[in-house]
Amino acid sequence: MEKAIVSAYYCDNYDRNKVFNVVEKILKSFGNISDIIKPNSKILLKLNLLSAYNPQQAITTHPEIVRAIIRIVKQVGAIPVVGDSPGNLTNGIDTVWEKTGMFQLAKEENIELVNFETIGCSTVSICHPTIKQVYVSKAITDCDYIINIPKLKTHTFMGFTCGIKNFYGIIPGIKKVDYHKLAPTPDDFAYLLAQLYKIVKEKLLFTVVDGVCGLEGNGPSLRGIKRSYNIIAGSKDTVALDTFLLRQFGVNTKVSKFLKPLKEQNLGNTDLQNIIYIGDSVSKFNIKKAKLPVTRILSMLPLWLARFVGRYGGKLFWIKPFVVKEKCIGCLQCMKSCPAKAIIKPNNSSKPFIQKNKCIGCFCCHELCLHKAVDIKKSLIASFFIKNEKE
Repeated sequence: MEKAIVSAYYCDNYDRNKVFNVVEKILKSFGNISDIIKPNSKILLKLNLLSAYNPQQAITTHPEIVRAIIRIVKQVGAIPVVGDSPGNLTNGIDTVWEKTGMFQLAKEENIELVNFETIGCSTVSICHPTIKQVYVSKAITDCDYIINIPKLKTHTFMGFTCGIKNFYGIIPGIKKVDYHKLAPTPDDFAYLLAQLYKIVKEKLLFTVVDGVCGLEGNGPSLRGIKRSYNIIAGSKDTVALDTFLLRQFGVNTKVSKFLKPLKEQNLGNTDLQNIIYIGDSVSKFNIKKAKLPVTRILSMLPLWLARFVGRYGGKLFWIKPFVVKEKCIGCLQCMKSCPAKAIIKPNNSSKPFIQKNKCIGCFCCHELCLHKAVDIKKSLIASFFIKNEKE
């Protein structure tokens, strides 16, 4: 496979000029920007807007990273639009635009915000053991090109979320829940992500990662721990970029289950020997020794055992979410987001309850709760292997 360029530079805050200079430097490492971004083309900037969080919480793509790319796109005469499909729309997408800083950014930069939920969707056939077709937002099919701008975070279900995982957001609304049920293990889900990446690959110009601040521990939302990673990184090969970042986390990329389907389908470069690195010394970045999710041990299990643990909840070894009643406000977002319908509201209670025997371990409830009311519980044997991390 042709060698891939990965470019990364130190950046320890979101100063507008500093961010612009770093992003511009990254893009120039790919070649002439005007050769990459065509004039008059419509460019979708695909962000990570998980839900209505403010930029200081380090959960969503920071507006200043987006602003830098908007301005560079405009400089070459192209038309940028910004969009995503947040997972929790209890208060509507306008609340997400407002809270994440995107509404103000769109106003200042005079660009359109695209709602993946209302623009409509198309059906695309894929090659997956349990999923034969997926619904994809027309924001993907209606644009000429895509620029991917994810957030660098840990993830309780997949271990890691960045460039490739960000494309799960091309699936609108409640359909995300359905596919989680059909791909209940990290292995199954990794194959689904590979197929989604295959859908967008031809239109994807490059990926730029917001890693100035991100999450470690039990990310990708409020249960994660904010960490200054001090990095902005990019590549035209998103697979190579994720491979590089996983290695910085200390993951053995040769045996990574996350990368396995991408490698098998030849969708990008997973060989570190074939990645040309341009940028600051990696010793400048604050990624090594970052805390990984308590669920990381699931990725080490054989597929048959992972499916048993995830889908049926082994009697001796299990890692499951549970509701912290003292923090729960009874909004029932967890119940709405549960693919397995494992969460119920007992008649004698205003708070939901997670049925461990029905839980498939996707941690959607943990990810989408806006009140830190869903935590993770481990069996005695699982606790022996995994130490608790303080938030």
